[in-house]
Amino acid sequence: MLLSTINFIYSVTYSAIMKEEEHLAAFNEHRAVIDWAIDRGIERSQRIIAAHASRGALELLSYYLHKLNMIDPGFQINHRWFKSPQVGNRLPEFEKKGLILPRLVRLENVCENLTYGSQKQANDIKEIVELFNEVERLLNELMSHEK
Repeated sequence: MLLSTINFIYSVTYSAIMKEEEHLAAFNEHRAVIDWAIDRGIERSQRIIAAHASRGALELLSYYLHKLNMIDPGFQINHRWFKSPQVGNRLPEFEKKGLILPRLVRLENVCENLTYGSQKQANDIKEIVELFNEVERLLNELMSHEK
């Protein structure tokens, strides 16, 4: 599992152009790792959940924006942009942007703290899972209207 995760992260990081289907596949892999980590125990999986929640949410956002042709195929969304609320200036306007972006900013900042910081309480880790699930729900709602 670890080797496939490392290979996945390498391929996502160094791929110049990802097609929309690849973003969806990447999201699904992040989702699967998060689900596995939750089953394993959130307190034992703090860093795994944090790293995959941050990247996974952005893969789903990338999929949505590519699907609607709001960003070019070569456009890469960098998770580091979401350390600041100013990230909205880098992205096109889309429905529910005002709801989704603040959650992604919060997700990125909490994820970074949990990825690189000391062990946190279960409530801090649950916050990540809840934010991730909320972003996923919002984006899936938007995509269901686009079909």
